[in-house]
Amino acid sequence: VVVGGGLAERDAARLLTERGHDVTLLEAGSALGGQLRLASGSPTRAQVWGVADWLISEVQRLNVDVRLNTFAEEEEVLALAPDVVIVATGGWPEPDEYEGAELAVSSWDVLSGEATLAGEVLLLDESGDQPALVCAEALATSGCSVELVTPDRTIAHDLGPTNSAVFLKSLARLGVGFSCYEEIEKIKKAGNRKAVTLRHIMTGERRVRTVDHCLVERGLTPNEGLFFALKPKSINQGQVNHQALIDGGSAFGEVQLGEGFILARIGDAIAGRNIHAAVLDAVRICKDL
Repeated sequence: VVVGGGLAERDAARLLTERGHDVTLLEAGSALGGQLRLASGSPTRAQVWGVADWLISEVQRLNVDVRLNTFAEEEEVLALAPDVVIVATGGWPEPDEYEGAELAVSSWDVLSGEATLAGEVLLLDESGDQPALVCAEALATSGCSVELVTPDRTIAHDLGPTNSAVFLKSLARLGVGFSCYEEIEKIKKAGNRKAVTLRHIMTGERRVRTVDHCLVERGLTPNEGLFFALKPKSINQGQVNHQALIDGGSAFGEVQLGEGFILARIGDAIAGRNIHAAVLDAVRICKDL
């Protein structure tokens, strides 16, 4: 049983099916795709959907038992009497703690279409990866005036020079402004707008930006409830041999299927992952099962 319909889980379903297992994939949503539906939401990153499209076609080709609109709880998984359970339930935007945090929206809100923004947008990026840049490009393309702020010393610090250069060139052409070494201290209502107090992390100096919307990208918190519910019932207590993974060996040692179920989690269900890391998780966990 593979729980989740994003990138890591689809690759796990593909790999396990190709190794001869009967795989059931449980997905809470109405379609497969996971975060790649969000990640492909701007012109520069639209082509990334090709990865998801190929994996979806592979799952269909291999006749994986895909069950959509299925929010898998512990009971639903155990009822299938699995030998292996791969939890790939992803994550959710990390909550903020400063004053007025509830007045901000997340990149998920914007890219999923739950929030439609217009006018001036202040975008705080604390992750330095793709999501904030995809949001900035999508918003600027739709006509918003966007300022991208980061507490780091450079924009998109977690991307390589090639990818970041392509993105930053596009954002510069769209008129997106950049500011480093700043973080949000608080947000207050200012009529129909938001007054965002920014603090310079080096000098402590503050400035207030009054904008129509404040968008925050802080990464993900693992959606790990199902994993910990199943953990005490699994053969391996949800543990993997990390040294074996580093050495290219089996994550579970000598596997004896049929005496209960082996449990592992992959992708964002562990911590925030990019595409490469999510696929690597699936390969390392599933290759010797």
